[in-house]
Amino acid sequence: MNTDLTSDLINDLAQDITQELIGLRKSKTIYEDILNKVMQGVYIVNAKGQIVWFNDLMQEVDGVNREEVLGIQEELVWEYINFKAGTAADTIQTGKPSEEKLLLYPNKKGRKVGAFMQSYPVYFNDKLEYIFILIFYMDHSEKILNRISEYRNKFSHSKTRMINDTVFTLDDVLGGSQQIRNLVANARKVAVKNSAVLLCGQTGTGKEIFAQGIHNASLYQKGRFVAINCATIPENLLETILFGSVKGAFTGALDKPGLLEEARDGTLFLDELDSLPLAMQSKLLRVLQEKQACRIGDNRNYPINCRIISATNQDPQRLIARGILRQDLYFRLAVVTLEIPPLADRKEDIPELVAHFLKAYNAEYDLQIKTIDDAVFDIFFRYSWPGNVRELEHVIEYMMNFTNAQFDNLSTEDLPSPLKELLRVQGKKHEYDLNAGSCLNQALEEYEKKLVQAT
Repeated sequence: MNTDLTSDLINDLAQDITQELIGLRKSKTIYEDILNKVMQGVYIVNAKGQIVWFNDLMQEVDGVNREEVLGIQEELVWEYINFKAGTAADTIQTGKPSEEKLLLYPNKKGRKVGAFMQSYPVYFNDKLEYIFILIFYMDHSEKILNRISEYRNKFSHSKTRMINDTVFTLDDVLGGSQQIRNLVANARKVAVKNSAVLLCGQTGTGKEIFAQGIHNASLYQKGRFVAINCATIPENLLETILFGSVKGAFTGALDKPGLLEEARDGTLFLDELDSLPLAMQSKLLRVLQEKQACRIGDNRNYPINCRIISATNQDPQRLIARGILRQDLYFRLAVVTLEIPPLADRKEDIPELVAHFLKAYNAEYDLQIKTIDDAVFDIFFRYSWPGNVRELEHVIEYMMNFTNAQFDNLSTEDLPSPLKELLRVQGKKHEYDLNAGSCLNQALEEYEKKLVQAT
């Protein structure tokens, strides 16, 4: 009996120890996973200064394989660092948290690393057992700051976006050129009035940014910003979408408000106004004149109480002359006309736009591209930008998708092929134009000047 009892006790104890070991392994896995996800380098040494563990970020930045150095003295592991300037030794000697210190050193791969580090003691039964060190790598921290800055910009408009379905304000319009400054100033003046606004500008110039900006600077900012692209809605659905419908008005019809109702006390943005069919233009004009509308299938009118902002990427006078846009509707919607200049007419804004897009995609793609080479700027200033600001953004996004310069500048090698080829042809033409009517000495002088400038 005693033997059996002892055996049972041993088995129970073994099971308890096994379960406890399993629990410890789970806890260890969880803690390691957490520490591998934090945004700082973390490493742990024992009271003798031997490496116990460090996280994935430190392994990546310093180029040291974790499994190969466990149990080795830290000064032997990081021979390329002058650890007299480190912090772990301070904590081992004093038993207290160290002061924050700056380290500049080459990692295992020879790349320079800048870091702030600070050590903290871990006691067990009043005895110093471990020291853990937190490291803020400068390059990595710069990425985080870029992300924070980008998120802050998004968050600054989150309240507005939640209330009225907008993202942009007039502060988001980029560019220091005189045309843009004047345009933004005029948009602010118009915003506080009730007049209908027509935005004219080529595709990609930022008409919706201005539309949302005017809305958010207006007396209607607490109401919704309701946008419709007239070119994307089938003609047979436009009337229902704009005015609404009642159940049974036609097959499948439901009780549904139109955009004019949804924009009550807010703004209705009609993008690509020139795509609106003439019959629909006539109905819209009548509704705007009477300031009331009726859902399809209903006989009751509802009041129209919203601001109308519309936009077109073509010259409205030409649209009227061609019979595409009704003149009376134009006069109704273009009480104020704001013309957004193409990027080709304000190329001095390119550096600011480039800096903005680099910052945005650095945060999105976890890169640290600082700027673009002067040769790329030269190409950008020579290019005509038919797609305007949107095309510039897409070019920068393309370059950052394929560049190998994670910590450097974007170069001409990163440009999309069509732009390279187009500019190669334009460059040859430019050389021919340069030499035309010039003597050989003048041509050589100009060519040498261009080489020096490019260098």
